[in-house]
Amino acid sequence: MAGAKQHVNYYEILEVARDAPQHEVHRAYTRAKATYTQDNPALYSMFTQEEARDILKLIEEAYAVLGNHGLRRNYDTSVQRADHSALPDIAVPTPEIAKSTLMDPLHAAETGRRETVLVTNGDFTVRTREANVPLMPPDTGKCPLGTFKIDNAIEAEIANQTEFDGPFLKKVRLYKQVSLEKLSIASRIGKTYLIALEANDFKNLPAPVFLRGFLVQMGKQLGLDEQKVAASYMALAKASGKYGS
Repeated sequence: MAGAKQHVNYYEILEVARDAPQHEVHRAYTRAKATYTQDNPALYSMFTQEEARDILKLIEEAYAVLGNHGLRRNYDTSVQRADHSALPDIAVPTPEIAKSTLMDPLHAAETGRRETVLVTNGDFTVRTREANVPLMPPDTGKCPLGTFKIDNAIEAEIANQTEFDGPFLKKVRLYKQVSLEKLSIASRIGKTYLIALEANDFKNLPAPVFLRGFLVQMGKQLGLDEQKVAASYMALAKASGKYGS
């Protein structure tokens, strides 16, 4: 199994037939995991520690899909209509099984392929590629919090902007169709602070060290140059007298 990462499918990883019943899949997973566990002293006569870890990752990933009826059906379909280069990505083990398949548009936009997420948690993602097709209309932009219709005049204004005060940041947020609720959750900034920030209500904003962090997060989530946003707004806050001369 060593070095097979790009050339085997999940059935080959667990060494079971395509039509194997679920109890055989589970038995094969248990057997494979016991064989390649780092507690097995015979293992290191064949593989390095790093190679053994990689094999265990493959075993965990294979069972995460084949051990679940719904995900196994989706996987079988994807393998039937694709070559080995289109198999799900290799990632990190021990996932939680997703209750339903879902689309990951930001990952798809980065890869140029529309992909369905089969299994995911904070460390682990298995995807199947569906088609190499255009993902968004040419007049559609994206930021970390979603997509929006591009307005060339506003894009030019953002590109040439040197002073990022509250009203301008609000204008960008609304243009990119990001709600206060979504921005608050993604940036971990309370809505009260976001409202004060967008209104240039300096007296109700926190100490400089916290405000700068808020501005960096806000700029990042809106797809702006966060350092430019922070420096510009902090200069305005200081000029207001809140933080002294």
